[in-house]
Amino acid sequence: MDLKQRITQLTAEAGALRTGFARCTPVAREAVDYYEEWLAEGRHAEMGYMANHAAIRRNPALLLEGAEAKTVVMCAFPYFTPEPEVPTDVRFALYARGTDYHEVLRQRLQTVVDELQRHGHTARVCIDSAPLRERYWAVQSGIGFIGLNNQLIIPGEGSYVFLAGIVTSAEIAPDAPCTLHCRECRACLRACPGKALSVKEVAASTPSGLRPVPVGLDARRCHSYLTIEHRGPLPEGIALGSNVYGCDICQRVCPHNRAARPTPIAEFHPRPEVLALTRTSILALTQERFSAIFTHSAVKRTKLAGLQRNAANGEGGRP
Repeated sequence: MDLKQRITQLTAEAGALRTGFARCTPVAREAVDYYEEWLAEGRHAEMGYMANHAAIRRNPALLLEGAEAKTVVMCAFPYFTPEPEVPTDVRFALYARGTDYHEVLRQRLQTVVDELQRHGHTARVCIDSAPLRERYWAVQSGIGFIGLNNQLIIPGEGSYVFLAGIVTSAEIAPDAPCTLHCRECRACLRACPGKALSVKEVAASTPSGLRPVPVGLDARRCHSYLTIEHRGPLPEGIALGSNVYGCDICQRVCPHNRAARPTPIAEFHPRPEVLALTRTSILALTQERFSAIFTHSAVKRTKLAGLQRNAANGEGGRP
């Protein structure tokens, strides 16, 4: 078994649905321009950190200090779980109902790092902890394509996946990039409650001669950004409905997710105490109770004040 086969075996044992390999090269100029235009238009809202470390975003080889980076390994881990049979009047994004994926995946991928080091290679795991453009590299490594909802979509599996990258000095044969594209149903654009998604038409070999491509989510209108990253009062006119942490609407309506299968990764299964929360119980939470329910949870990012702000905003139906 060669190193590529061994790494693929280990990531599968760690729970990865797909693993792909790409040469560690500078990011394509077109992708760099796309990202810089997105920043220039202010679509990153108050996430100033998205503009930091521009050189590393353009060239992930800079992430590997003291060694020459040759390969980017990308892994997709499934997190889908069905909705509870008895829903409450609030909704947490599926990915946030279990244990924080940063902790889970870093621990699960340690065996891969250990194996690379055993072969004398340097390796660094990146799970939202470094300015690695995960979706770009997932496409380059053949795992999937970026949909009109800006999610990474795996053909035949959907978009309910976490992405984790490993930058390594090991020279591993690359996979062919994914050249598929999103369907033209535009269901996500119609369903987005904040109208945060938009596309442009490009020439393509389709019956119409055109194909829609995403131009970047506008975080200023996105319920996921507003419920998690935004600090202070919500912008005027925002109605979150049942969303109190994140928003899965663009994924729930996506035809690629119709056959989504429950994740076998136990840590991503929803916590009963999270599913039991209601708008009233969230507004009554103390800091001590909030910390107990959401220990080792991504929800801690919004803090108690943010969660209660979101709960107080939402009224009425379940978008």
